[in-house]
Amino acid sequence: MKIGEAESWLAAGLRGLYGEGESTGIGALLMEHLTGMDRARRSMSRDAALDAAQLQLLTKISARLQAAEPVQYVLGEAWFAGLRLFVNPNVLIPRPETEELVDWIVRDLAEKGLPVFEKHPTDADETTKLKILDVGTGSGCIALALKHRMPRAEVWGCDVSEEALNVARRNGAELDIRVDFQGIDFLDEERQKLLPTVDVLVSNPPYIPRRDAGLMHANVVDHEPHLALFVPDEDPLVFYRALARFGHKRLYSGGLLYVEIHEDLADDVRELFFSEGYGPIDVRADMQGKERMVKAGKKV
Repeated sequence: MKIGEAESWLAAGLRGLYGEGESTGIGALLMEHLTGMDRARRSMSRDAALDAAQLQLLTKISARLQAAEPVQYVLGEAWFAGLRLFVNPNVLIPRPETEELVDWIVRDLAEKGLPVFEKHPTDADETTKLKILDVGTGSGCIALALKHRMPRAEVWGCDVSEEALNVARRNGAELDIRVDFQGIDFLDEERQKLLPTVDVLVSNPPYIPRRDAGLMHANVVDHEPHLALFVPDEDPLVFYRALARFGHKRLYSGGLLYVEIHEDLADDVRELFFSEGYGPIDVRADMQGKERMVKAGKKV
C-alpha cells in the first residue's frame, strides 16, 4: 500500500465515528507518526510504498481507532499548551478549553507584575514566590503548563488516582518541569490537611452527571477514566463545594480560585461561590461561546 492510499484508507474508516474533517485530521496525524514525515513530505512521497512493519502497525492502529479508542491513547501522547505529554487511559485527554483556563490564569497573574515569569530570580524574588495548587491534576497538564509559563512559581498537583499520578510524574520528569505531585483524596477533609496554603487554587474536577453518560461519544465514555469524568446526579457540585471550603482554610487572603465547569452549571457554581463568601466572581466563555470557566476571589 502506498502512503497516499494508506492515509485515505485510514480517514475513510473513521468517518462513521468522527465525520469528514476530524477523520481526515486523525488520519494525517497517524500517518505522520507512522512514516516520520510531515504533511509536505508525505505529499511529495504519496506513491512511496509502506514497508511490511509499517503495514502491520497500520492495521493495528486502524483496529484500535475503529473501536473508538482516542487517537491520543493510540499514540500515547497529547499536546497541551505547547507541551508534549504522555497520556494513557488512566488520565483524561487534555482539552483545548483547559488550555484557555491556563491562559486566563497566566494573563491575570502577569497583569499583577509578579516576578514568577523570570527563570533567573533576583535576590528580592526569593521572598515572593507564588504558590499554586492544581486539584485533580490527572496527567499534570495544568500544573506543568503553569510551572512552564511561570518558572518562579511553586506548584503542587494532587489526585486520588495513583495511576494518574504516575503519568503526571512521568510527564514532569520527561519535560524537566518540577511540580510536587501528591496522592490525596480531596473529598477527605483530613487528607486535605496535607496540602499547602497557596495563592492560587485551580481545578478541572469531575463535573458530568452520571445520567449524561448515554449522551456522550463512545471514544470518551468507553475509554477515558470515569473517576475523572463523573459526579453523582444528586450532587454535581460536590467538588466545587469542597474547593470553596478548602479555600477558606488554605487559600491566602486575596487569593484566587479558578475552575473549569460544565456548560450547564455556570449559574449554580457562581451562586455556590457567592454563598461561600467569595467575590468578585467572573464567569468566562470558551472559544465556542460556552460558559466553561469561573474565577472567584477570596475576600481580604
